[in-house]
Amino acid sequence: MRKRRFAVFGIMLCFMLLFCAGAQAEEAQEDGTETMKIGVVVYDPDSAEMGMFSNYYRDYIQEGFPVQFFFSGAVATAEEENQFIEAAKEQGAEGIISFCGYDLESTLAVCAENELYYVLGSSIVTDEAFDAVKDDPWFLGSVGPNPEEVYQTGINMAEYFLEKGAKSYVIMTGGASRGNATHASRVEAMLETFSEQAGLVLDGEAAELAASAENTTLMSADGSVSVTLVPDYTENGAGLQNLEAAFAAGDCDALLSAFHASTYLDKIAEKEAAQERNIMVGAIDSFTEANFEAIKEKDAFGNAPIDYVEGKYASMAGPAFAMMYNAVSGYPESNSQDGKAIRLYQGFWKAQSREEYIELYGYTTGIYENAYSCEDLMQVIRVFSDDASPEALKELTEAYTVEDVKARILES
Repeated sequence: MRKRRFAVFGIMLCFMLLFCAGAQAEEAQEDGTETMKIGVVVYDPDSAEMGMFSNYYRDYIQEGFPVQFFFSGAVATAEEENQFIEAAKEQGAEGIISFCGYDLESTLAVCAENELYYVLGSSIVTDEAFDAVKDDPWFLGSVGPNPEEVYQTGINMAEYFLEKGAKSYVIMTGGASRGNATHASRVEAMLETFSEQAGLVLDGEAAELAASAENTTLMSADGSVSVTLVPDYTENGAGLQNLEAAFAAGDCDALLSAFHASTYLDKIAEKEAAQERNIMVGAIDSFTEANFEAIKEKDAFGNAPIDYVEGKYASMAGPAFAMMYNAVSGYPESNSQDGKAIRLYQGFWKAQSREEYIELYGYTTGIYENAYSCEDLMQVIRVFSDDASPEALKELTEAYTVEDVKARILES
């Protein structure tokens, strides 16, 4: 395979040139370096999570590497994803990083027609879907949480608020009622934890209850704990109306969300005022700017509006970029020795206080201290390091914990 010529930017350059993308591109043209062009598929550019990943690529990676990203608009179907891929090719894209992957087989057929590499940036893909395409030469693989980690987030959050002594709960189930398997898994884990540790009586299988399209209230055998399941999205769904109905039915000690909470904190504040006491809030979300801005505030009772966050962070998208860079620059063997797609796993970060969130958020957005820094990624990209290998890529990708990140920063 032809080896592409991309400039080897020095390690310090990665940290010092983070304010002048235009200057970098111009310099690359002057010395003959090619700028790699990559299309990025997002399900909603206005969502906090997609904005988080997009900003990492646009404001950090694009400033440290000779690369240009093209971002999609809202993509809700495989057809829309495939249309964007074709449009990106016309703009000169050489690869696609996707945060969707609705129908891998049809999408990879489009990639093959357009000779574009494709990688899932931070996604959950079923074994069946992955196995069906793992031998496709244009499919690099996936990076994302494994199902066990997704389920564990629901356990973690339920246990946290049980330990805080909450008795009356609202669980925002998000897309579980619409077939969102990730949201459903989180809700199932919460329900089973409440059943095992608080005696909650489940009127059916946890999976069926999680997928309910109507508000559902469950009680513990002794009547001391109540859980109201509130379905649907709060944007483009009936989630807010369902939440208002749940709040009208009784008091609430804690609201646990299987997705975000930052966009309806006003509704929670109104309920706090009405019941004249605090509502603890937890969200299995991401370390987004929206949560950062919210958590710095104080509610009417002097508390942070969000007490608990567990989820992804921006630079988790770094290893997918490294995989794409290796493939497009002619070194796919630095990703996988046998030429097959690879499956790499990451977990989540957890913040249980305002101070902890602010500290961790800094590691996801910092220029000089970043969870997956330019320097880190250069170590697993062949044109920057002769030591790049599939083993090194796997080791870096799966070293996602706060402890791992702090150790890398101290070593740099």
